[in-house]
Amino acid sequence: MRRMPYDNYNRHELIFRDWLAMDRTTYAGKRTFMGYLRTFLTIVIASIIFVHVFHGDAFDGIFYFGFLLGIVVLAGGTSIYMDIRSHHRDLLRLEADEPNQPGP
Repeated sequence: MRRMPYDNYNRHELIFRDWLAMDRTTYAGKRTFMGYLRTFLTIVIASIIFVHVFHGDAFDGIFYFGFLLGIVVLAGGTSIYMDIRSHHRDLLRLEADEPNQPGP
């Protein structure tokens, strides 16, 4: 099992605010992934428009470079998103293993 950043803390000492902070981090990661996706689409569309405007063989390299750059951005964003998603699954597993505490 991989080590999680909050393994050093006693699960029974975590309060509701701590669980909400972990969920907020997960949603921020999803929002960041959408930003990477938006950047990918912008780079690819800008490259296509640039090639259509200038119609030169010399500018075709810019399209390929833009497309390659877009793929790199998308791969990086996907990698980060997968890390966040696995972290979220670990949080759900941790929360499911948590025994229900009787109220005061």
